[in-house]
Amino acid sequence: MRVHKVKKIYTFTAGILLIILYIVIFCFSAEDAEHSSRASVKVTEFLLRLYYGTASGSGGGGSGGGESIADIVPLVEGFVRKLAHFTEYMCMGLLSYSIVALWIRPVWRGWLIVVVQLFLSAGLDEFHQYFIPGRHASFKDVLIDVAGGVTGMVLLAVGRGIFLRLLRRR
Repeated sequence: MRVHKVKKIYTFTAGILLIILYIVIFCFSAEDAEHSSRASVKVTEFLLRLYYGTASGSGGGGSGGGESIADIVPLVEGFVRKLAHFTEYMCMGLLSYSIVALWIRPVWRGWLIVVVQLFLSAGLDEFHQYFIPGRHASFKDVLIDVAGGVTGMVLLAVGRGIFLRLLRRR
């Protein structure tokens, strides 16, 4: 009985985190192109300053080749945006599969359920963006999102496998 109660508590907690993640994704998708781009530029600048050791804002930063951070931002901002898509859905895949893996057997059925959920979530997110001024829907973003989600599922499965092997050695 105790294991069943722990599973229920975990499911509830992960479910709440999943709902929060959906809300965050929806809010980001609801931003018009100007606000979204401004946020992406700020995040990209922060990451570049962090990478070059000037996160405090005291230095001009650069790659050592004479470029300033402002020169580099346009080159990497698109990558940072796609990485954000990937990361959001990696968290979604990890949370969703962690719930499904507790309750659904056989394992392949759980994988299928979560992959369908990822496709639907990513597709609806892009559909939502279609109606936001200056934004557009992109099937490439759907694929990036699903790839992130599947990566989260794989990380969970691999981590679980390692954990179980370590337990067996004791």
